Amino acid sequence: MPTILYTVRTTCPNIQVRGRFLAWLSPNHVIEVMKGGATAVRIVLPLPDDRSGQTPAGQLSRSEGCATDPGLAAASNRKARTVPPASDAAPGSPERVERAVVETQYVFPSRKAFDDYVRDHAPALRADGLKHFPPESGLTYSRQVAEIAAELP
Repeated sequence: MPTILYTVRTTCPNIQVRGRFLAWLSPNHVIEVMKGGATAVRIVLPLPDDRSGQTPAGQLSRSEGCATDPGLAAASNRKARTVPPASDAAPGSPERVERAVVETQYVFPSRKAFDDYVRDHAPALRADGLKHFPPESGLTYSRQVAEIAAELP
């Protein structure tokens, strides 16, 4: 049975709100998710200036294990442009507003365990999150569910 990785990406309007969100998230909220079936949790703070040296889609060589597929590259590039920018203004401009992102990654032992969590536990936990951070607080959420194909120590 495949292990499930459930990622909740929370975008906060600024660093101060992110601090409040982190204080609410851990340990209490993540403990409740673990009571609901998660076996591990990782809280990740993506860096605003990614200097990882990513290769643009469509420029991978066949020797890197990925054939160049113009259709796939175009789709990948379109997807990349849909990600909200870290800021609404140019660096150094007075109206620059940094957004602060938190990615919370939960591991569930199976799809059934994850589905049970979503059915039995998630509604109350999401309601609690909205009680502490209503829509006017400026937080936005996105969620992703994936199978873990491999994990190395």
